[in-house]
Amino acid sequence: MKISFLLNGRQFETEVSPTERLSDILKSNGKIFSVRTSCLKGECKSCSVIIDGEVVPSCMIPAFSVRGSDITTLEGFSKTRDYHDIIQAFEETGASPCDFCRGGTILTIQSILERFAEPEEPQILDAFSGNICPCTNIGLIMDSVKRAALYRKRKRLGRK
Repeated sequence: MKISFLLNGRQFETEVSPTERLSDILKSNGKIFSVRTSCLKGECKSCSVIIDGEVVPSCMIPAFSVRGSDITTLEGFSKTRDYHDIIQAFEETGASPCDFCRGGTILTIQSILERFAEPEEPQILDAFSGNICPCTNIGLIMDSVKRAALYRKRKRLGRK
């Protein structure tokens, strides 16, 4: 069956079978390399994408179900100003997610910052629950989220 959706702001059309996962078509047909599959159970979050504003594990999404959706991957998000707030926060806090988990971590942080102007520890921990990346200290990730939130607040107020 043929489906179409927005992929990183551009119309994307492809053929899918009823059993294909979104992660599969993004990698093979969409040439999206930030979507990594490991657990195929939605637990590791390395295949995370944003669908219609919500971070989801693409390995758990049937490809046919995204018809008409707006999907953002790390490739698309990395071209935004919001992405640079998160990267700057990583650099300043010393947080360094491994390449395998980096995309899911960044998109999860973006999701937190879209929901909470000043995220608190329980909100951050809840968003990262189930993330099995052992490479990054969650304390540094929390510091990065709070710092990125501060950058965005300053931008809203017209300060540097």
